[in-house]
Amino acid sequence: MGKAEKLKQKIRGDAEAEARKILQEGEAEVRGIMEEARVEADKAASEYQARAEAVAAEHIRRQTSLRELEARKAVLAEKGRLIEGVYAKVLEGLREKDRAGGYALTRDLLLKAVETGTEEIIVAPEDRKAIDRTFIDNLNAELVKAGKKGEITLSDETRNIQGGFILRLGRVESNSSFDTLLTMLKDDVETKVAGILFGERE
Repeated sequence: MGKAEKLKQKIRGDAEAEARKILQEGEAEVRGIMEEARVEADKAASEYQARAEAVAAEHIRRQTSLRELEARKAVLAEKGRLIEGVYAKVLEGLREKDRAGGYALTRDLLLKAVETGTEEIIVAPEDRKAIDRTFIDNLNAELVKAGKKGEITLSDETRNIQGGFILRLGRVESNSSFDTLLTMLKDDVETKVAGILFGERE
């Protein structure tokens, strides 16, 4: 074999060896890049899953809180309705007791509420028949015994009140209707009413 041929073979061998080396290095580099990509993909997938789980958990928490809030509101509304029903029954009971007793409750309240004995009484339209001239005369007689003027008068005006009365002296009115008196007491006794109805403690 001539020197030229040996040189060609050497050059070819060196070239093939270099090519194999470059190919091997390239394959290693490709494997490294693919491994980095896999790691990054796994990391991204884990982060996405964590975010998705966090979003789902927050959504569930909000939905649960919303349902709990709606349930509490519904319970409170129902309790309020029941308490209002109790007050309505108490009010009706007061009116029935007053009527059955010849408006003795109204008379007793008037005797305590009258200050000068010259006031004017305003009542509900349905109470006008019972709270008549005789009732007023008897009331004035009791006021005189108590050391007050007996000059109470019954107004021609009526009001849409649930029993009881409104006292008027000039432009000043004092509302002693049963519904107003119960409303004034409502805040004080509502907790006790709730305790009786629902077993709640103060």
